[in-house]
Amino acid sequence: MQLLYFSARRMSTLISRALTITKLGDPRKVLELQKTHVSTKLAEKEVLIKWLASPINPLDINKIEGAYPGSESPKIGGSEAVGVVEKAGASSTFQPGDSVIPIGMGGDLWSEYDVVEDENLIKIRSNIDLISAATLLINPPTAYVMLKHFVDLNPGDYIIQNSANSGVGRAVIEIANAWGYKSINLIRDRPNVDELKADLKKIGANFVFTEEEFRKENRKISSEFDIKLALNGVGGRSALAISAVLTPGGTIVTYGGMSKKPAEIPTSAFVFKGIRAFGVAVGKWMCIEENRPLVDQMFDELQDLIVQGKLHPPPVETHDLENFQDAIDRTLEGKNPKQVLLIHPDYKKFMAKL
Repeated sequence: MQLLYFSARRMSTLISRALTITKLGDPRKVLELQKTHVSTKLAEKEVLIKWLASPINPLDINKIEGAYPGSESPKIGGSEAVGVVEKAGASSTFQPGDSVIPIGMGGDLWSEYDVVEDENLIKIRSNIDLISAATLLINPPTAYVMLKHFVDLNPGDYIIQNSANSGVGRAVIEIANAWGYKSINLIRDRPNVDELKADLKKIGANFVFTEEEFRKENRKISSEFDIKLALNGVGGRSALAISAVLTPGGTIVTYGGMSKKPAEIPTSAFVFKGIRAFGVAVGKWMCIEENRPLVDQMFDELQDLIVQGKLHPPPVETHDLENFQDAIDRTLEGKNPKQVLLIHPDYKKFMAKL
């Protein structure tokens, strides 16, 4: 009887490698590659997912360090990924072989296998490449929502942003360009700044300044262009620079604070220009039930742009899961491309396309 029990248990579970946050702290010390058991017994609207690839985002580092609301351990890491349905429950809307991404920024994503409820997944097209799919959940939707849901923009209108070389910043440039908007982009100074400027202009940026250069040009910029929307991912005096050049009635939207300093906005802009200020957390927005039609429309439009060659993933470096330490080190060094973990070995079948 005991032998039969263990035999049945083995048949109903899979052994899965998983990158686990063993305790909150230094990401170089607290992550561990472990083996877990994942059940293959599914509820009617559950699916068994084989996760293929997942980027390491600043959000992930903050969660590991315990600096993000709701950080916990032990916990399998990851905030976005792409996977393939391995098995579907009896009433699931998905089928084996479907390519999917999670709709929330959580779950056991740094794991070869995971069981997920239907409502927490979005099916994506089979002709989206692996890296575009793996990085589709956070940065492009953040850019999309900021460009679409705060200000009514028309082709030819100007927007301004800091952190223009971030994943969100690059998505803003490409989506704005595809929709006919003009972008003014601020970056930090660095040794290869001319090369970076050329790269951002190649993907559609109209103007690119270092923050130091912009301080000398901001009066000219504000007098020449009606800038309706400012996108802030840095905070501090960088937020001050982009909010100060907004046209009367303009809007600044904050989605991040890379400087770890409060966003500064000039009092005169509030009092005399009547500018508005908002914050956005796209993960929460996507998980609100009544927003689901808008979310589905958004992912359809983003995938259209990818297929049309108008939206690309940021530059990346890839690492097999067992080499996670190199990926973490490269992430923490900063100024490197985005690091992507290749999770299940079957990712090799999908490197060209999903």
